[in-house]
Amino acid sequence: MIKNYFKTAWRSLWKNKTFSAINIFGLSVGVAAFLLIINYLRFEYSYDDAHVKKDRIYRVPMMTKEKGGKEQTFAFTYPAVAPALKKDFPEIEEAARFRRQGGIVIYKDQKIIESGTLYYADASLFNIFSFRFVKGNAATTFKELNDAVITEETAKKYFGNEDPIGKPLHYRNEDYIVKAVLEDLPANSHIRFNIILNYEKYIQLTQGAANTSWGWSDFYTYVLLKPGANAKTLEAKLPTFAERYMGTDMKQRDYQNSFYLQPLKDIHLRSKYDYEMAGNGNFSYLKYLGIAALFILFIAWINYVNLSTAHSLDRSKEVGIRKVVGAGKFQLVRQFLAESFFLNIIAIIIGILVFRLTLPAFSNLVEKDLDSLIVTDWRFWVFVVVIFLLGTLLAAFYPAFVLSSFQPIYSIKTSQGASGIKGGKDFLRRSLVVLQFIAAIVLITGALGFYNQLHYMQTRDLGVNIKQTLVVQQSANTDSSSIPSFNSFINDLTANPAIQSVTASTSVPGAEVGGSSDYALKNSQSGKRCRNFGVDNKFIDAYGLKIVAGRIFTNEKPAVDTNVLVNIILNETAVNVFGFAKNEDAVGQYIDGSGFHCKVIGIVKDYHQESLQNSFDPIVFYPEEERNLGNFSLKMNTTNLPALMDFVKR
Repeated sequence: MIKNYFKTAWRSLWKNKTFSAINIFGLSVGVAAFLLIINYLRFEYSYDDAHVKKDRIYRVPMMTKEKGGKEQTFAFTYPAVAPALKKDFPEIEEAARFRRQGGIVIYKDQKIIESGTLYYADASLFNIFSFRFVKGNAATTFKELNDAVITEETAKKYFGNEDPIGKPLHYRNEDYIVKAVLEDLPANSHIRFNIILNYEKYIQLTQGAANTSWGWSDFYTYVLLKPGANAKTLEAKLPTFAERYMGTDMKQRDYQNSFYLQPLKDIHLRSKYDYEMAGNGNFSYLKYLGIAALFILFIAWINYVNLSTAHSLDRSKEVGIRKVVGAGKFQLVRQFLAESFFLNIIAIIIGILVFRLTLPAFSNLVEKDLDSLIVTDWRFWVFVVVIFLLGTLLAAFYPAFVLSSFQPIYSIKTSQGASGIKGGKDFLRRSLVVLQFIAAIVLITGALGFYNQLHYMQTRDLGVNIKQTLVVQQSANTDSSSIPSFNSFINDLTANPAIQSVTASTSVPGAEVGGSSDYALKNSQSGKRCRNFGVDNKFIDAYGLKIVAGRIFTNEKPAVDTNVLVNIILNETAVNVFGFAKNEDAVGQYIDGSGFHCKVIGIVKDYHQESLQNSFDPIVFYPEEERNLGNFSLKMNTTNLPALMDFVKR
C-alpha cells in the first residue's frame, strides 16, 4: 500500500512538472539558506566547547576606575594575580597565565614572523584546557626553562616532514627546544597560538617581575575551579582580595581596581572587555540572525502550502472521481500526504546539496572555518532532522486536508464552486498569504536595515586614510648588524614608482593596538591606562591623521634611553582621560609612562582605529626607529596589486 502511495505520488509530481519544479526550487532555496545560517549560529555558540572542563574554567578580567574618571575594563590582568588566587582560595584547582609576544622565529636559515601567535604560558594550562598532544605529553612538557610547544601546522611550517621533537627554535637571542606538538586548535577557540614557551623562562627574563608585579598588565589569566565550587561565592571575595594586595597603592593613587570571574563560554559572545585575545562575536546579532533563519524557512513552507492549495483547484475533479469510486477521506489524506512528503524530501535533499556546495563560499564571506566542525556534529543534524520532520508534516497536512475535503458533486461540476472549499478553510488560506507577506516585509526591512548599516560603515569618515595601502609585516629587529640590510629594504621600496611612501608602525588602522601602559602627569600619583602606538616620523602624514593642536613628529629621537625626554602625541580621548579641558592645554605637558619621561608635542583628532562599534581608546603615539617596528604601510599609486606584491616578496 505504501509503495503504491509513493508510486502514485511520483506520477503526480512528474505529470505536473512545472508546479513541482517551482515548489521544489522555493523549498530547496529556503532550506539551503536556513542551513547556512543555523550552521553559522551553531559554530558561534560552540566556541570553546572542546575543553572537557569548560564549565569550571573562568577568565579573570579586571576594571580600573579613578576618582571622578570613567571605568576602564581589561580582558587581562597583572602577572601576580594568578599565583595569589591559587594561594588564597582553596576553591581554585589551577591557575595559568598567557603573555602574548611576537617577532621573528628562526630555524636554521628560515625566518618566520610570529605576529601575536607566540605566547609564554604556565605549564598548568595543560591541566586546565583540553589541548590534545600529538607528540609528547603534559607530564614531560615545560620541565626545562627553554621548553617549547607548537601546533601541528607550525611543525610543518618550520620542519616539514622532519620530527620536530628536540629541534631548536631561535627567538630573541634564546634557543627553545620543541618538547611537544599539539593538534591544531579548533576554529571555534578564542585562544589562538602557534607556539607556547615556558612561562618560567619569562619570569627569569624579567628578573621576577612577570611573577610579582601588581602594576604591569597584559597577562591573560585563567582559573580552574574545583568540582562543586561556586563561582559567584568566590567572585564576592575578590574585592577583599584586591584590597589585600593593592589597597595601599589604590589609596595612594586614589583609584579602584576590581577583579571578576568570567565563564569560559561567555568570552566569545558576551564579553565586553577591552584588549581581547581575539575578536569576539555578538550575542544580540546572533539572536536576530536566528529569527531571520526561521522566517526564511517559514516563508518557504507557507509558499509551498499556498501553491499546493492553489494547485488543488486543478485536482478537484480527480478527487471527486476518487470519492465516487469509493476512496475514503483518510485514504485521500494519506495519498496527498505522501505526495507532499515526497516533494519535501526532494527539496530538502537538494537544499542540503546546495548548502554543502555554497558552504565554502559562505565560510569565506564570514571568515570562519565552518566546514571543519559543524557538518560532522551529529547534534546539529538531529536538530535539523527534527525541524524538517515537523515542518514537513505541518506544511503537508493543510493541502492534503483541503484536497480530501472536496465534495464529489461540486468537484465534478463546473468551475463555480468547483473547489468546494468552505469559508473557514478559505479564510485560513488567505491568512497564510497575509502571514507570508508579513514575514517577507519583516525580512526585507531587516535586510534594508543591514544594508543601511553596511553603507554607513563604508561611507563613514573614519578619520584616517586607508585607501591604496598595502601592509607588509616584518619582525622588529633591534640587532644593529641588521641596519644595512634593513636600509637596503626601505630604499628598494621607495625606489619603486608604484610606491608613493613607506611608513612603519607597531600597529595599523583596522587592527587592535596591542600594548598598553599606565601614564601619569608629572607630580601625579594617579596613572591613566593608554595604548602604546610606536610610529616613525612619516606615519601621521601618511595616514592623513588630523593634528588639532601642536605639531607632528619631525626628527624625533626614539625611546631608547629612560634618561632622555621623549616627545609624544596624544589622541583627543587621551586628552580627556588626563583631564584637560582643551586640546591646547595638553600640549607642552610632561607625562611619565613605561619608565620614560615624556613631553606632549601634539594632539591628533580621534579616528577609528578599530571597528565603528568600538569606542575611542586613549592612545599615546611615541617615536620609534623603523627597523624596530613590525608593520610597513606602503602607500600605492597603482591598481596592479599582484605585481606590486610580487615585487615586495622579492
